[in-house]
Amino acid sequence: MKNGFIALIITAFLFILTACGGGGGGSSDAPAEAEITTSVTSISVEFLDTAPYVCGFVDSFVIVVKDKKTGIPLNGVDVNIFNASAQPNGANQLYDGNPNDGGAAEDSPMTVTTDKNGAYTLYFTYCGGGGFEYKSDFMLSSGSVTELVEFEVKKKTAT
Repeated sequence: MKNGFIALIITAFLFILTACGGGGGGSSDAPAEAEITTSVTSISVEFLDTAPYVCGFVDSFVIVVKDKKTGIPLNGVDVNIFNASAQPNGANQLYDGNPNDGGAAEDSPMTVTTDKNGAYTLYFTYCGGGGFEYKSDFMLSSGSVTELVEFEVKKKTAT
């Protein structure tokens, strides 16, 4: 009986320990008490106006969903990513994984799920050069929680 009680306590402790990582144990929207943070707030790139127009430049940023009060990352949270200039109709392409390592191309909007650290790395490609300029922000949302990452391609006049 005593061994059974000890096993029960150890099992309960393990359940509590796994719950401390945050999240709801599966894919779900972020709770209202959460926040989405990113490794950058804006990305701006410049190309000389004399440079040829080329597509396929790769960039990335990290998205983290965490509890506002405790700062604990929330795993298993779905995050919707929208970029108006992303495929299927635009100059940007979203990827699930690094495209240089075989990451799959995804259309916008795309939904991703945070990992055990409450994070997801978004990779994307973009076009630039040829005097081409555009601004197309990334809108991130999960439930009622939102965040914006500004993205801009600028032309720079050669001097």
